[in-house]
Amino acid sequence: MIDFRLLRHFWYFLAVAEERHFGKAAKRLGMSQPPLSQQIQVLEKSLGVKLFERSRQGVRLTKEGAEIMGPVQRFMEHAQRLQLEVLDARQGRDTKVTIGAVNAALFDIMPQLTRLAKQRYPHLSLSLTEMDSAAALSAVQNGEVDVAFARFDQPVSALEIRPIVKDQLVVVLPIDHPLTRRDRIALIELAKESLVLSPRRISPSFFDQIVSACHHVGFSPRIVHEVRTVVSQIAFVGCGAAIGMVPSRSMRFGGGDVVFRPLVETLEVVTIAAAWDPARRKDLVPAIVDIAIGLGTEMEKTTVLRKTGRRPQPAV
Repeated sequence: MIDFRLLRHFWYFLAVAEERHFGKAAKRLGMSQPPLSQQIQVLEKSLGVKLFERSRQGVRLTKEGAEIMGPVQRFMEHAQRLQLEVLDARQGRDTKVTIGAVNAALFDIMPQLTRLAKQRYPHLSLSLTEMDSAAALSAVQNGEVDVAFARFDQPVSALEIRPIVKDQLVVVLPIDHPLTRRDRIALIELAKESLVLSPRRISPSFFDQIVSACHHVGFSPRIVHEVRTVVSQIAFVGCGAAIGMVPSRSMRFGGGDVVFRPLVETLEVVTIAAAWDPARRKDLVPAIVDIAIGLGTEMEKTTVLRKTGRRPQPAV
């Protein structure tokens, strides 16, 4: 039998894991810090593992905490999805679009996308599920979801693929790693390092781009840990387990236990693309993708402004 108190405890766990700070997580949850700390301790006792390492600088996930983060996120997504199904039925929303999204899309575009879509289409119900890229592609192909926002950069038979967000890879290092003394790191300098990376079965495009880039400069990457999300990659690096290569926008998930450094080489990756079957949904899906493309364009303008201090000029 399910202990439904775990839903609340898992919600607390995700807030602390994402904020890397009990005070900030408590503020986000609208509660004081001592009860939040107590509830996390209750969850740790219930699961029989320590989830966080606590320090004056904040908190970081333990290896066990990093490993359960992905499953907990998916579990909470399913719980929220059930709640939304009930709410939609009660409020009479009769137009439904199902979406599969990778972790990066959930952070980068989905909050604004869902708000804009519901503003423009008041009777629209959006059902959102977190998926890795391979699962999202399969879900679109078999009709489980109407559109997926994940890492795709190759044509797929019978599907429309549109890039939404592009980014450059950076190196993430444990705070005490010798390479943190460098302003920029050449890819060949990672030849003898242990890497943490998402497995190919989860994100084929992302995996292949990194491995191909390493082969191009003369080495095969030594992948010693495989995790499902970029957030988990950064958490593993913070534990000193390995180093990683992540999109630059992921630097916002870093805490005091990791350091990010740009690569000498420019390794651009598609971090979010849209995929859908044009034969199945011709009504709202293309409109939703257009909203996402607009959000991606604004994100790229913001990135250029942050890096150069200048807004990009329109094409003549």
